[in-house]
Amino acid sequence: MRLGSRPVRPYPLYLLLESGTAFLLGISYATVTVYWVTVGRLNPLQLLLLGTALEISYFVFQLPTGLLADLISRRLCVLTGLFIVGVAQVMASLSASYANLITAWVVLGIGAALNNGAQDAWIADELSAELGDERMTGVYLRATQLGLIATVAGSLLSGVIALAGLDLPLRVGGALICLLALATAIVMPERHFHRPVAAAGVRRVARQSAQLLMDQTRSAHRAIVAVPGLVLLFGMTLCTGLWSESFDRLWGAFLLRDITFPRLAGLHPAMWFSMLAAVAAIVGLAATQLAKRRTERLGPDSVVGALLVLTVVIGAAVAGMATAHAFAVVVGSYLVVSVLRPVLYPLVSGWMVGRIEPAVRATALSARDMFDSAGQIAGGPVIGVIGTWASIRIALLTGAAALAPAVACIAAASRRIRPRTAATVGDAEAAEAAAG
Repeated sequence: MRLGSRPVRPYPLYLLLESGTAFLLGISYATVTVYWVTVGRLNPLQLLLLGTALEISYFVFQLPTGLLADLISRRLCVLTGLFIVGVAQVMASLSASYANLITAWVVLGIGAALNNGAQDAWIADELSAELGDERMTGVYLRATQLGLIATVAGSLLSGVIALAGLDLPLRVGGALICLLALATAIVMPERHFHRPVAAAGVRRVARQSAQLLMDQTRSAHRAIVAVPGLVLLFGMTLCTGLWSESFDRLWGAFLLRDITFPRLAGLHPAMWFSMLAAVAAIVGLAATQLAKRRTERLGPDSVVGALLVLTVVIGAAVAGMATAHAFAVVVGSYLVVSVLRPVLYPLVSGWMVGRIEPAVRATALSARDMFDSAGQIAGGPVIGVIGTWASIRIALLTGAAALAPAVACIAAASRRIRPRTAATVGDAEAAEAAAG
């Protein structure tokens, strides 16, 4: 039930939600590392455990919140998740104590699990009948591009707000996200979602949840059996997840604690982080467009070559950052990673789609995301201990070293998982019919 009686058109509302949320998250997150390191005085282990807590919370609640969206309401999940995300940021701004920060990030994971997926599913329900499923990719791409542009504006504003207090970007961004959720509740329609009859009753929902979990486990096993070499691809995803967690949590602390900022017009470190976040978003926008064109133009073998080169260059850039002492070299290395990193995900997706049969494709893509989360959860505490006991430089190098087995896994998987042909499609359909 809506709070008002004036629903708006879904497509512009979806674009407004995506870009508005990205703008407000840019305000909150562009300078959050400065808040953690200078006010909270978090060490590398604590920084990485923040990310681990977020990932575990998101991982644990992803399935039940997805079921809630499928069985009860997409709209309810979108609005509730968005509000909880805002509340979590306001919580984090109230105190820089580690107990408060980690509690807030667990709450943030719950909000993200509620919102992520439900928002895309909501707009698909509202627009697919009108546009067709094949045109939804363009809708998602446009939302991503607008979100990146909005992130630039939010990141720049974050540095300005942080000059009045390092806790203020989180407080302002979180409060405005809560207001965005409340305003959206007044106008957000849900015309094409039909609640399943079987969803009535808590016990039925619980039984369906257990059945869905068992079905997904069986499907994942079938996908691994049906696609030789898929385990290698999951191993690559696990290693890149381990690296990404160490890099995301430690590069900012490395800049603040190990590198001297240049005295350029008396800029506060928060302004440096604000500008870096804006530049990273801009290059990310260009990189996503490049990735789209490459996946459309190149064949599977060429995509694998690009993946190998990108992974090697990213590892070299992180190693260069970890061993550098000059501010310009560190920032340049960070921007190289920022340019290349957004290209990896769509290239892997395109490569998998071209080589994995439709019967197990969705399961394989979901399993890949689960292995990425597992890498972040498993690697964060280990690298955090290394960063605390040794140094952040060594922790960054350790994370970069995880990309070496990732390269080996993708090279081996490229030989085991072959491109789909008409013959393999026919065999897959026959196998699926026999299994069904």
